[in-house]
Amino acid sequence: MTARRSIPQIISLVALLAGIALFAATMLSIDRRETFAAAARLGPALPIVLLPGAAWHLVRTAGWFICFPAGQRPTFWRLFRVRLASDGVAYFTIRGVASEPLRVLLLLDRVPATVSAAAAVLERTAMGIMSVTLVGGFATIAMYSDVVPEGWQRVFRGIAIVAVVVLFLTLMFLTRTGRYLGPLFERIHRRTGWRWTGGRVVHFLADVERLFLELARTDPHRLWGIVGLSMAAFALMSLEVWLVFWAIGEPVDALTGAFVETFTRSASVFGGAIPANLGALEAANVAVAAGMGLTGAGSLALARRVRSLVWAAAGLALFPRDALRPRDNGAA
Repeated sequence: MTARRSIPQIISLVALLAGIALFAATMLSIDRRETFAAAARLGPALPIVLLPGAAWHLVRTAGWFICFPAGQRPTFWRLFRVRLASDGVAYFTIRGVASEPLRVLLLLDRVPATVSAAAAVLERTAMGIMSVTLVGGFATIAMYSDVVPEGWQRVFRGIAIVAVVVLFLTLMFLTRTGRYLGPLFERIHRRTGWRWTGGRVVHFLADVERLFLELARTDPHRLWGIVGLSMAAFALMSLEVWLVFWAIGEPVDALTGAFVETFTRSASVFGGAIPANLGALEAANVAVAAGMGLTGAGSLALARRVRSLVWAAAGLALFPRDALRPRDNGAA
């Protein structure tokens, strides 16, 4: 008897098939001869092109590091390994579904689960808000830029509108005082008596929410630090775009690199369910580069695919296998 597939497995399979279709369509749409020639020029400079990605991972780890309470922070190196490992596993599954729980699991021998979960949620939330803010800002600039074709100005207008709506709804939710999940489950439990509303999972979520709100509301320096790191992360990915075109002999200005990053970052939201972001990564990078009249769109997609694979492999290689073993003194 054939075992039935779970809903996540079905979603992953459908997303993978969609990614394969996108990948095939993208490969058919590019000038492969030009792409191979540009890739040959890109090869010698690839170590330099990969540097912004390395710095980006360090910046994101620093953002996660400062989200922990001051007295319960694991070492930076440990967080770097855990972050790479969880993202490496998630790279081949639905993004986020595996990454966040794995981060908590791999830190169980260092900090309580509620602490690591709250820090992870705070980092994702704060970085996400700043990412939407930066995307909205650069999309607005692109709407009026002479280097952006008219058709793509409309695309960026749509991105800017969505960013404003998302920011408004998010800030309206976060600026309310008090808690959200805890009181909600308490009201449900009082009215229905359902056992699951008073179970350990709900209590865990309520504890995570309480600590998350405490971390977010009690230290403005923490939030300002995340703001600065978010801006640095965006700048590094824009620099990566610039370096790719510099390496193939088709340099672009810094603002164009930011516009390309704005679109690809927006498009990545829809590709998050596709394992390895297959097809979605290539389609987004090729579409915006070609749409803006840049030669070497295929090289940009290739460089970013190589970068993703390199760091996914590094994450698996650095996987902290000692995480669930008894802790040794001085363990990293």
